[in-house]
Amino acid sequence: MTLSTSIHVVAHATEDIQKILTKMHDVFLIPAENFLISKAEGHWGNEICVIRAECDHNESSVLLERIISRLKIGEKKFLLGTISDSFDEKNNFYIRLNKQSVCNGIISLSEHDSIRIRFKPIKEFNQNNKFRDHVINLFTRK
Repeated sequence: MTLSTSIHVVAHATEDIQKILTKMHDVFLIPAENFLISKAEGHWGNEICVIRAECDHNESSVLLERIISRLKIGEKKFLLGTISDSFDEKNNFYIRLNKQSVCNGIISLSEHDSIRIRFKPIKEFNQNNKFRDHVINLFTRK
């Protein structure tokens, strides 16, 4: 399996950027040097930070399994029932996690103020829905 991951988080001026970075590192087990921060201006002129991370194959595989294994059973069932909504036409798998929950050491789903993660299959792993089948198997594994 060959896989890469992109993580994207928006942090507002009122949030503790260092805490978000530390917790994402702790919860996702991603090296701190993978995270890049850029500053931007929000809609109302307020400062926001955009936190991004790119993960290689090994980090991505561990992250995917870690996220799915730590979701609550109800969230796994929900995602599995709507799994086609989580994949795009290129077979990338998208998941949004609750930023505040991650800051408390918990992995849970969220559509608002979330940590957006894209898992991208590369090369042979993208053929014949192998990646989609792999993700579904992770959801159904005990």
